[in-house]
Amino acid sequence: MVLGSSRSPAEPSEDRLSPQTRIRMSALGAVRCPNLAGREGVVIGTGRYRSTVRIMFDGFRSATSLHSTYIEPVAGKEGPPSRDRR
Repeated sequence: MVLGSSRSPAEPSEDRLSPQTRIRMSALGAVRCPNLAGREGVVIGTGRYRSTVRIMFDGFRSATSLHSTYIEPVAGKEGPPSRDRR
């Protein structure tokens, strides 16, 4: 018998950020990733692991995967609506 957490794998996490949520780097994220300190972006999905989130930072061309503790939501802001890429 394997001992694990009391939460079942199918149970959703309350602290998950939904796609299109505006985020910024948390204090921990700024310490661990100083090159991203002060940046804001939008959550575009989940990462390969449960604890990672895919982020599209403003001005970046590609997404970045970060640990969920490295980011925090920006209060009162929603991400930009999807637009056509031509």
